[in-house]
Amino acid sequence: MKNYILLIGVASVALGSYYAYAANSATMTVTATINHDVSLTGTGNINLGTITINPAGEGYGSTSYNSDGTLKAKTDPVTAATAATPGTFTANIANPSACNGTSYTCGGLSVDYGKESTANIMGGDASSEAGCTFVIAHDSSNTFKVVPSYCGVNVRADPGDHEATITISYNAS
Repeated sequence: MKNYILLIGVASVALGSYYAYAANSATMTVTATINHDVSLTGTGNINLGTITINPAGEGYGSTSYNSDGTLKAKTDPVTAATAATPGTFTANIANPSACNGTSYTCGGLSVDYGKESTANIMGGDASSEAGCTFVIAHDSSNTFKVVPSYCGVNVRADPGDHEATITISYNAS
């Protein structure tokens, strides 16, 4: 009987230790970084063509464009403007067909269209604020166009050829 009591005591201590062990827990944080490979590649540059202004005019003139680059409208002192050639790029985004029409952002894609970054795209000093805003238009499959939406030109804009850079980026939301 003494051995049974000892055996029951040992079993109780072992079972109690097991329950005490099972009741303990710990947590840890798991982190992972997921990147999207959209393979964003520029395939064609934007050409705004020729914008003619009357230097004797007053203040600001503007041009606006359709999604295919054709001239939609112009205001004085802009006297003439040719069609623009849209820029093109490819991007593997989840649902490119959802990017219908034109917009500043589309499926995580965005275009830096602020005048701050393109202030001198058409010459003049920084106070002239000559520049354009751009929109993204879905072309086909994973091909997109970047089209000038609106360009403002001050009469102080310098004549000649001008060049600037815009940035297309992808940011998953």
